[in-house]
Amino acid sequence: MIITARNLFMLLALICAPFLARADHTLVITTNIYPPYVQENVENSFLPALFYEIGKIMGVTFEVRIEPWKRGEQSVSNLDAWGTFPYTLTEERKDKFTFSDPIYFADSRFFAYRDPGTSAHVLPSETYEKLGDLKRWSIGGIQGYYYEPLFAEAGIKADYALNETQNFERLKLGRIDLFPAATTVGWYLIHQMFPPEIAANFYTLDPPLTEHAPLFLMTSKDYPDNDSLLVRFNTALAEIRQNGTFNGLIERFGLVMRY
Repeated sequence: MIITARNLFMLLALICAPFLARADHTLVITTNIYPPYVQENVENSFLPALFYEIGKIMGVTFEVRIEPWKRGEQSVSNLDAWGTFPYTLTEERKDKFTFSDPIYFADSRFFAYRDPGTSAHVLPSETYEKLGDLKRWSIGGIQGYYYEPLFAEAGIKADYALNETQNFERLKLGRIDLFPAATTVGWYLIHQMFPPEIAANFYTLDPPLTEHAPLFLMTSKDYPDNDSLLVRFNTALAEIRQNGTFNGLIERFGLVMRY
């Protein structure tokens, strides 16, 4: 076989292509507006800023797209995005997706609203023993969240809305009695949405729905080089924790969180 200059060029291009692509690789990831972790000003938000730092170490650029939670999950299934975040690991998701190392940990609680002058016996108690005990109350939720199968198993028929803001509005108006939310997210939104005299009427139930629950980047098992990308992601995440970047971002965005 005679190797011409053209054939040699094509051979070198094939050999070098994976390395060239990897050097300027864009990965699409999805999330939703999720204060205080993902604000309306997406680029000036904790989690997108964290992924920016991770991407620098990985040698990739993350393109963060805002999508409703169910659509984001579908984008990953369709391979339109590499991953979506932050997600709780469930048995159902474990069958279809892969998960990074934990990004951070959070508690979730049921929130309730005590309208001044309302008799205590018509309000949810501040404690409960098991999830089924709450069936008598109208419970709000968001479709696609980890608690859907938990509610189904407990016989709870939740009234789903689009986001946390809508649910806290409904809670205040008495259209629902309880709404589960990440504790940090819930109190942040309450104090953003309502004046202090109204915010003071919200309360939470014990025990937490989830306690010290890890939140992950969730990716498709079928995405090209997914396993390799996850290894690189986890390595970069660990480095960011060790070199102080993670703590620096927490301080920059004024968060109180565990990781």
